[in-house]
Amino acid sequence: MHHEQQPPASTAFLRRTGTRRAILAGGAAVAAAGAAGAAIAFGLSSNEARVQPGPGGGANNGGAGKQPTTPAAQALDIPIADPKRRAAHLLRRAGFGGTRAQIDEFAALSREEAADRLLNYSAVDNSALDSILAAANLNLVDNPRDLQRWWLMRMAFTARPLEERMTFIWHGLLTSQVSKIGGQRAKLMVIQNELFRANALPIYDTLVKAVSHDPAMLYYLDTVDSTRQHPNENYARELMELFTLGVGNYTEDDVRESARAFTGWRFSRPAKPPVDLNTLSREERREVEHRLIDEWDPKFELDTRKHDYGQKTFLGKTGPWDGDDIVGIIMEQPAAGRFICRRLFMEFAHLGPDEETLDALLKVWNDSGHDIRAIVRAILVSDEFYSERSYRALVRSPIEFMIGAIRGLEIREIGQGSVNEKAYRGMDQVLFEPPNVAGWPGGAAWLSSSTFFARVNFLDQFLFGLKGRPVALPALASASTSEDLVDQALAIFVDGNVPAQSRDALYAHARTIADARERAATVAYLVLASPEYQLI
Repeated sequence: MHHEQQPPASTAFLRRTGTRRAILAGGAAVAAAGAAGAAIAFGLSSNEARVQPGPGGGANNGGAGKQPTTPAAQALDIPIADPKRRAAHLLRRAGFGGTRAQIDEFAALSREEAADRLLNYSAVDNSALDSILAAANLNLVDNPRDLQRWWLMRMAFTARPLEERMTFIWHGLLTSQVSKIGGQRAKLMVIQNELFRANALPIYDTLVKAVSHDPAMLYYLDTVDSTRQHPNENYARELMELFTLGVGNYTEDDVRESARAFTGWRFSRPAKPPVDLNTLSREERREVEHRLIDEWDPKFELDTRKHDYGQKTFLGKTGPWDGDDIVGIIMEQPAAGRFICRRLFMEFAHLGPDEETLDALLKVWNDSGHDIRAIVRAILVSDEFYSERSYRALVRSPIEFMIGAIRGLEIREIGQGSVNEKAYRGMDQVLFEPPNVAGWPGGAAWLSSSTFFARVNFLDQFLFGLKGRPVALPALASASTSEDLVDQALAIFVDGNVPAQSRDALYAHARTIADARERAATVAYLVLASPEYQLI
């Protein structure tokens, strides 16, 4: 039996940010070295370092080729043995992490049963999330910060994690930026986000055609300015380079011919103000503009005067193609299937799919008529997904870092003081604001010294509040001893998979904290700041 040791210690002293940072750097945490250095070193020695990602180093790009058949490489191909570790791995990759109860539940299922439970989310009641969002009373019309908060809440509290995970994946692939679209048109990003959610597991052809018509995308990549006299090539280029085919599978002539097919593509504008806005006060004008945007339901329109109806030769086919025809021709290319199968495998499994794996997924792609649901299921039941090569093979993005903590600790409310734009902007990931059309680079780029300490700053605010009072943590409330508390936190967040000396160091430090709430928050802080938790 373990006995609590509670030497007199200053609670106020232990609350200080500097003290927790000193503990982290001093070795009481799982990260038994300097915080950022330990996390980065661990990440570089993880499975991710054993593959060769393409440009950007993240799950967005590259990474193919047969892995070497050395004994070390062969060891990575063995399956994850422990059922709970398998379940936690699945819930991290196909969602944003699970609670202890969810991990236990999924550990009792077969691969196929577990995958189908996540995939068949339309039958899952999500009304609790709807109630939470309604109570938040967020401005989704023209307030980008409320948009970000709305989606963070969706990811944190959804009962349909794969639905939100796929929405997140599509946002990172079929990218738009709210800053370019502008505050008054911010609701276009909500419309696009709901499009991704409604088409989370689509026929890919259908999704790409839908996003080609989407108002946010039309505005973001300048299709709204494209005319038959002056075709804009931005969307035509990114459609092939980043959304469907990849570099090397089209020519500059294909870009030019494709751009002609999207000319004249527009969307309806808000209604005109019923009064002269110049006669109104600033507040009155703002109210009228807000109401008009709120009532605006933008629809795709074709300006026939600006559309090029002429013959176009694209990827070897000639005809009077429009944009939908272009997407259809693209989807006939073998490169399209290989592109999206590779991308999805890298999102869910690891960065180095070999050719045999891609060939198997490409067969599913062809046999299913390009059904993303079938591709995702094939990945989630595969030996490759459940191999040691995939386990902890990816670096957590900031969103995964935050949402994993909220879901794992079973916190039911996101405080504005702790989960805000300032917190996640410092980690280099703001929802609806990827750095460019290529999305976030991901991988080791998430763990610079500055962005890692932004994660630690987030944990300070999230777990201890702006006034230093530790928050209640429902997932750890049942712990009866310091050892039980540490074991529970490690089981939730890192599958209990840490060196014995790291666990002992956490035990020892937890025993020094007299206040139960302080103890739980400190243990959560140290585990969430560990190098193991930075990998997913």
